[in-house]
Amino acid sequence: MNSSFTATRARRARWRLLPSWSRRAARVKARRRRRRLFLLGAAVVGAGVVAARSVRSPRPEAAAWFAVTVQTDPAELAGPNRPDVLARLAERHEVRITPAPGGRGSEIAIRAADGAAREQVRALKQLLETGEVLVVEGQPEGHRTLLGRAAEPAFRQLTRRGVR
Repeated sequence: MNSSFTATRARRARWRLLPSWSRRAARVKARRRRRRLFLLGAAVVGAGVVAARSVRSPRPEAAAWFAVTVQTDPAELAGPNRPDVLARLAERHEVRITPAPGGRGSEIAIRAADGAAREQVRALKQLLETGEVLVVEGQPEGHRTLLGRAAEPAFRQLTRRGVR
């Protein structure tokens, strides 16, 4: 006869000899133990997920700079005769004017520029290099398709923030 078979039979026989309230108490105790182990395992897994996400989460970036290179001497942009657009931008944003690498003029950089500030910097570049700001006006929109009307709020949001 198999020894494991007799051991199992002996355990069952002892189990039957216990009163019913004792068997029920043993089952409840085992169920509680399994529940505690399950909750402990879930807590460990949850803590691991939180730790992994905190390690992987992107660090807050320093405010990004938006820069353009302009074919103008840096002294012209820093003096009292600087363009009004640049003076207005300097009131609202941190502006940095440095010589461009390779002697290609000046580099105008703005920290944490939103879409409107970026557009003003582009207009300033056009004004300094060509003497005028090119504007497209009166361009017909045409009829919007169903997909175009659905994408319009997202397009407005993107144009407000500016293309990065």
